Amino acid sequence: MSHKLRLNDFTTTETNTKGSAVVKPISPNWKYGFSTLALCMAIAIPQFSGWVESQLPIRLLQQLAKTTNNVTESESTAFPTIKGSPITSGFGWRIHPLTGERKFHSGIDFGASKGTPIYAFEAGLVEFAGSRGGYGKAVIINHGAGKSTLYGHAKALSVRKGQRVVTGQMIGEVGNTGFSTGPHLHFEVRLNNKPVNPRPYLQQRGR
Repeated sequence: MSHKLRLNDFTTTETNTKGSAVVKPISPNWKYGFSTLALCMAIAIPQFSGWVESQLPIRLLQQLAKTTNNVTESESTAFPTIKGSPITSGFGWRIHPLTGERKFHSGIDFGASKGTPIYAFEAGLVEFAGSRGGYGKAVIINHGAGKSTLYGHAKALSVRKGQRVVTGQMIGEVGNTGFSTGPHLHFEVRLNNKPVNPRPYLQQRGR
């Protein structure tokens, strides 16, 4: 899917109109919103709750539109690692493979070899990037409205705290750090810091 951007998409008499005033009229659904946000995020407009919130001179968007033909939503960019990676452990209660105890698993594990790319599931602000106990090397991305995602057991990280990322941006590499039985990506979705089942969110993306 792609949406061709035209100069008149950004027509306004105000030079500092909020980006949300531009995005919403030409983005009546999620897919158009994604395409436009991908363009806006390329010039570092902060994004929260799915819409642009901060101010940016519209003339910059007009200039960018001159050199942009299409913004395309890739089928693989919203998946947290390589599409087709098998789920090796689901969300919920399980027998822990290392301790043999019944424990709650707060995310989904994707089996993948060391060095496999890890991608940002959605655009947002990197809230944490570093070593995090049993999670090993991990990244937490704040998407706004109380929603965040966590990516654990990485071999290496390619983002830092305070950095803004776009959907599908590579943020690290799959590894075996922390409390882990082998190379994999541990992926969590959190609402108000409470882990919830990631499957519905993956299914919304057609995964």
